[in-house]
Amino acid sequence: MTNLMVSHNLNLVFTPTAPAKLSFVERDESINDDLVDALRTPGMQIVVYGPSGAGKTTLLVNKLNQLYENHVITRCMKGMTFEQILVDGFDQLNKYYTDEKSFSTKSSISLGIKSEYLSIKNSFEENIQEVSRRLVPVQLTPQRLGKFFGEMGICWVLEDFHKVEEPEKVKIAQIMKIFMDYSVDYPDLKILAIGAVNTAREVIKYDPEMKQRVAEIYVPLMNENELSKVIYSGEELLNIKFQSTVVKRTIKFSSGLASACHHLCLNMCRKEGIESTQVKTVTLNVTDFDKAVSKYVKSSSDTLKEIFDKAMKVSRSRKYNNPRIILKAILDLGKDELSYNEILTHIRIAQKEYPAGNLTSYLSKLQGQDRGSILRHDEISGLYSFSSPFVKAYSHCILTQTTKKGLSTIEVKLPIEELTKLILENLSEKLKAIE
Repeated sequence: MTNLMVSHNLNLVFTPTAPAKLSFVERDESINDDLVDALRTPGMQIVVYGPSGAGKTTLLVNKLNQLYENHVITRCMKGMTFEQILVDGFDQLNKYYTDEKSFSTKSSISLGIKSEYLSIKNSFEENIQEVSRRLVPVQLTPQRLGKFFGEMGICWVLEDFHKVEEPEKVKIAQIMKIFMDYSVDYPDLKILAIGAVNTAREVIKYDPEMKQRVAEIYVPLMNENELSKVIYSGEELLNIKFQSTVVKRTIKFSSGLASACHHLCLNMCRKEGIESTQVKTVTLNVTDFDKAVSKYVKSSSDTLKEIFDKAMKVSRSRKYNNPRIILKAILDLGKDELSYNEILTHIRIAQKEYPAGNLTSYLSKLQGQDRGSILRHDEISGLYSFSSPFVKAYSHCILTQTTKKGLSTIEVKLPIEELTKLILENLSEKLKAIE
């Protein structure tokens, strides 16, 4: 009998660092509907925002693939200027304007538009300097770029918009306004900015005129049902089976992060030598999960350290070491989620005069990028928590060591093996609550 099973590559099924396609899971109906409506509304610009690792890019890319013929992505980086972003968008149009087959499918586009594009392209090539810094030709204006995107019916995605410095964001907001004004001639012309929490508010702040023409789409962390669908999708694609206990643990440790769920599943498969769809069903058990967690901790140790160090940084001496006081209070209370009053009450057991204003200010700061986004705040429940169980376990280990050895957090140096062991011991305590 011929085997008709389609084989899938593991790296295309569980994708912790890339948008999921094969294992894409539809999000809450209201989120999908809002995004699809915004994509279909002529002239509507879009800001997709939410916690890092929640699956914003995956959702957007899959919806664009469903509704648009083409899109290009500019990945914003810290320090990137408005001009560099403009140039990147222009560069990515190259394959559409120089590929004869692609261009010929757009019968309504005049040769004059193509000639205009190629003229600017040639100006770039003539101005390459020895330091590899290209001068932006005066002909490349946001208006012209909007026309080039509009003629080809292409969406422009600005990923990690929150990393761009404020003066540059002001200019990008102006490009959005230009794209909106061009919607009369190009109904599909859009900029989609993807960023962290508050990204949408920033765009509106820079140009209040856009308030009614910018869709703000909030993508929350995945719920347990959505994470389970990621796991079950992987089971079907790879012909594997995760034990029910493993599924519960993976969901718990992922803490709403699609990227963490993909990473843990990927590690489990690799530990069992699974690189593609299996001929016979392979079952993954608790031992495989433990190995996957250990591998995850080792590979993420630098990231965990960076998050913790950012959270704990002190620019100058103050009466209260606010980050330490707040994080230690949350850890001492031993709950996954805590209210503002619970945290403040616990702090004031030892620090009777601790100002409520300090707690308010630093709870907000500890959610921000500058502090590693070490904490989260659920706007619906009003509760605070660590961004992931792994971050919480790492913080617990380091702060425990500082207390035991009388060292500052900077002075604590733990070999990776010892650190991993301590984190795993801390995480194992959480499993008792699951099972």
